[in-house]
Amino acid sequence: METVFKNKWFYRLLIAYIFLLLIWNTYMVISGNLLGLIAVIIELVLLYLLFNKHRLAKTAIHFWAIIMMIGPGLSIIGKLIKMATGDDLNFMVDSLVQNLLLFTFGLIIYYFNKKTVFVRERELN
Repeated sequence: METVFKNKWFYRLLIAYIFLLLIWNTYMVISGNLLGLIAVIIELVLLYLLFNKHRLAKTAIHFWAIIMMIGPGLSIIGKLIKMATGDDLNFMVDSLVQNLLLFTFGLIIYYFNKKTVFVRERELN
């Protein structure tokens, strides 16, 4: 079994996005934030699955995209609650925009993974 990406642009952009996250999280680990090590490991596993077109790549991307939506989604809800209680919005705008972007990327990855990625039997030559 192998994973087939019908949309080559999605495949390339997904790899580029994971590489950017890998670079960022590696920098975070070097800076002393050891929690970034979890993200680095997950990103390395995702890249391995993508490059080998492993049968689990679709499932791994699916769960990764869901996690990418849950974290920022909860943060967005928390910030909206803080704004509703009257906290100052000026300190939260940058973080809110960042979380909205991460949530949107997760949603786009989830959608394209569901619509354009398939698992099929490997063809023998």
